[in-house]
Amino acid sequence: MEKKAKREAVGRITEAERDEIKALFERKNGLAELFRGLPGSSPLYDRVVRDMGQTATAFQKWWDEKSRQHKWKGAAGHHWEVDFEACEILLKKDR
Repeated sequence: MEKKAKREAVGRITEAERDEIKALFERKNGLAELFRGLPGSSPLYDRVVRDMGQTATAFQKWWDEKSRQHKWKGAAGHHWEVDFEACEILLKKDR
């Protein structure tokens, strides 16, 4: 039986903030999936790589700005996650 990772709610976000990070999260995952299926010689390869970099930068910028703005608790060996349904930020222990 797998143990559930311990998670602690450390903040809330607005629905608009949730929608921003959800769009970035879905784009990041979609681009990663597309990248895995592309051969290096594909004409789309360079564009996907560029888009992945831009999306990863925007994703990290969102976390940096919101964590500073909302002053979420953090801890070494942990990372934040979003509960999209509850609009909560969770602190979760790294594996």
